[in-house]
Amino acid sequence: MRIPLILFTLGLLSFNAWAVEPPSTVPFAKRYDPASITTASRAREVIAAYDNEKRVWENWYKEETAQCYRNFFVTYCLDKAKSERTEHINEARRVWLVARDFLRKERSEQAVKDRKAAEAKQAAKNAKMDAQPARVAKAPPKTRDVTPRKPGEGHAADRVLTPEEEKANAEAYAMKQQEREQRIAEQESKVPEAPSMTPEERIQARAERRAAAEKKRAENIKKRAEKAAEYERQVKLREEQQKKTVSPGIWFLGCNNPKKIGTH
Repeated sequence: MRIPLILFTLGLLSFNAWAVEPPSTVPFAKRYDPASITTASRAREVIAAYDNEKRVWENWYKEETAQCYRNFFVTYCLDKAKSERTEHINEARRVWLVARDFLRKERSEQAVKDRKAAEAKQAAKNAKMDAQPARVAKAPPKTRDVTPRKPGEGHAADRVLTPEEEKANAEAYAMKQQEREQRIAEQESKVPEAPSMTPEERIQARAERRAAAEKKRAENIKKRAEKAAEYERQVKLREEQQKKTVSPGIWFLGCNNPKKIGTH
């Protein structure tokens, strides 16, 4: 009976001799009270402390398991180290969850505020556009008469639109603007968004898509303006060529019959 008792005593002595001191004996919840998480800065501080706490206990567990193989009760030592590490990390994680939920709620509320501000800004912009339809409609004016002409008929001179026509064009342009805004809104609602995106990222993605659409629209307007300018240049060039071809005939008639021209 004395030999097993001696071996047991020696095992306990070796177990205590090679044990590694735990990182902290004070619970995480006492050092970082969940009730103190009332601001975003405090929540971020708790999250950073939890990450450090978990890293410290993982390092301690590695050292403790290495020392367990030098003790007499190896299995008991390994189980005890694993249980102690898990208990402290789980206790710290409960506080970490409170901090994480606090930040999520704050981000959600801020996203709602940003969305309402963006909607109010867009509504004010639309109201301003509706209040000044004439100024918007004058951006791409069309003063040339585009009525189809018969074969052989020359090009008519530029015609200035009447006030009634300008008003009709302005109303049509304003209606097109409103329809375009509705199409953009419908397209944005149909664009799939990643589930992992935060509300701020969704708002930013919508703003980028809207900016891309506005950029494309401006490029199309510029191209149409360039085509219109080229068309006018070609018309003027044809008119000048027609004048040059008609002038020599008149001069020739004048030389053969100068008296007839003078009688006129």
